Amino acid sequence: MSNNFELGFTPEDEAQMLKLLPPKYADMRFKYPTAICNAIDFWDDNPLPTNYKPRYIEIYYADKADSPHIYFENGSVKYINLPPDVEQSQVIQVWIDGECRYIQLEGQIILNKLGNVQLPQLRVTASTIANSLHLLRK
Repeated sequence: MSNNFELGFTPEDEAQMLKLLPPKYADMRFKYPTAICNAIDFWDDNPLPTNYKPRYIEIYYADKADSPHIYFENGSVKYINLPPDVEQSQVIQVWIDGECRYIQLEGQIILNKLGNVQLPQLRVTASTIANSLHLLRK
């Protein structure tokens, strides 16, 4: 395994970015390179303001995924496409309106920029099931 991120960063870029992370998370970059890069990219962002209403929320249960595993739009779940091994997942990433706001790896919160935003309840409707099944058929 390379000592670099494997995402195209030079050793100099990596050293500069890792200055942002607490040392206890530095070694996680080898196991979860995408999540750690996301944490670094959004590390200095402010938490979401009080009473912020997200337009869309994407939740991922993997370091890398082609699409969100749960997708909310305007407070309603639009589809669920959980990976078969979701119960063993060591990764949770929450993106709100196109920006990474929360990352949990191996039970440790690495990034939390949610502020006081409450994530919507997962209410499954017939439309949610139809959208989810449509994704599975692709």
